[in-house]
Amino acid sequence: MPLSSTALSHPKSRRALFFGVNALLALLFFFAFVEPLRGLLAERAEGVADRRATLARYEAVAAQEKAVRLYARQVAESNAQGELLSGATEGVVNANLQALLKAAADRSGATVNSIRMLPPKTLNGASLVGARLDVSGSIESLHALVRSLENETPLLLVLTASLRRQMPVWGAQTATDAMLAGQFDVFGGASPKERS
Repeated sequence: MPLSSTALSHPKSRRALFFGVNALLALLFFFAFVEPLRGLLAERAEGVADRRATLARYEAVAAQEKAVRLYARQVAESNAQGELLSGATEGVVNANLQALLKAAADRSGATVNSIRMLPPKTLNGASLVGARLDVSGSIESLHALVRSLENETPLLLVLTASLRRQMPVWGAQTATDAMLAGQFDVFGGASPKERS
């Protein structure tokens, strides 16, 4: 139905046209001004929420400052007591570990066949240096070796152990002449400031 002057003179059609134009203007105003403003406010609210979450994480870290300082002091004290391997460089730490292993084997009566350095390992967040110790000896000497490795300072951990019976040598008289071969992966912690 085309708009004509007679159609506009009718009150119902004028009212419908008025409401139609006003509804169209209201929708135009909503999509031009209100919706972008609402989107901007929603973005800012999301940014504020992200910043609050970050602040909460920082506050949680700051709340643990006392515990971290206490732990750092305990690590420094334990290193002062010789519980960690010492050395100015990683090579010196490795050499000190090899010397400790050789001395422990000699004290226990075991024969060292070889000592080979292993790649560093991380255990419960601590960096460890290690060596594979191949030895041979009686069951008593190997038992004494493992006990001395785990009970003396600096603290050493035997993470893997393998024992096997060596073949008897020609002329072995009794079962007491039986020797065992042992392989131990031994790790120890090194002072973080000394491992550079």
